[in-house]
Amino acid sequence: MSHPWQPQPPQYGQQPQYGQPPQQPGYGYPGPGPNMAPYPPQQPMPHGYPYAPGFPPPGGAQPGRAFFLGLIISMGLGLAYAGILFAAHEDLSRVGLQVSYLACAAVLAVVVGVVTGRTGGREAGPAVWAAVLAALGAYLGVANGYVFTLLDIGGTDLLETMLDNEPMAPHKFWWKRVDAGFALAGLAVAMVGAFAVNRAVSKKQPH
Repeated sequence: MSHPWQPQPPQYGQQPQYGQPPQQPGYGYPGPGPNMAPYPPQQPMPHGYPYAPGFPPPGGAQPGRAFFLGLIISMGLGLAYAGILFAAHEDLSRVGLQVSYLACAAVLAVVVGVVTGRTGGREAGPAVWAAVLAALGAYLGVANGYVFTLLDIGGTDLLETMLDNEPMAPHKFWWKRVDAGFALAGLAVAMVGAFAVNRAVSKKQPH
């Protein structure tokens, strides 16, 4: 049931009722007058949300964000693996170290590749960053695990003495204790895997 006492909003292209002036959008922007066409409809975005013409829709490729997310994830997983080595160093055999290192490299490849592929777009740059960051995380995981273990065994005095006499001790531990072949294999797994995963994921993202 209609209520004639309620004022109705004026329609574009008609004179206002009850002597009221036509509604204006405000902020100094001229709205359509009595003899002007209504505002053109807004263009919908791919997901159905309107956006102003001349501005790109939200989302899309963000290479900078992909790099920083990949870096954070790489460092975080590397530190987590170092913590595992620190907690298990008394019981972990050399074979166990090698297997866990390769597993860490594979996990880094998948996680870093997926995250950078979803945010970095289809360019080759984010895929290269993903490969480098995944390999860096695997390497630092072993090196930091060695440092954490030295701190647990002899405290800061042992660590300082070791690093004063052999500054490259963490690197040599990675190269010799893991074994050169396994050390390089882990880097290859991390780099090739992260690159491939990134490219596969990025191709499925919208332009």
